[in-house]
Amino acid sequence: MVKVRLEILPSLAETVGIEETSEEVISEEDRSVRVLLNQLGARYRRFGQIVFDVEAQELTGKVVIFFNGRALELVNGLDSELSDGDTLTFVPLIEGG
Repeated sequence: MVKVRLEILPSLAETVGIEETSEEVISEEDRSVRVLLNQLGARYRRFGQIVFDVEAQELTGKVVIFFNGRALELVNGLDSELSDGDTLTFVPLIEGG
């Protein structure tokens, strides 16, 4: 099993129902970011609406995800392989003007 640390800003954590800092466990075989996001989307309904659309299999664009401090799209996107101790940080986009 692979343990991944999730860091979520307080306002987003409250909205989607996940603790600000938590650990998720995924299997050794299927350990991509996509698999983890599907797992979270199945468990937290609002996560699927705000962060990752499970049906469309794509990010909603409302949240930026960092993979070990680097923007997810600069690594290998949703297909990035997770290893024990990796960190995903979720930051909501700020709207306004």
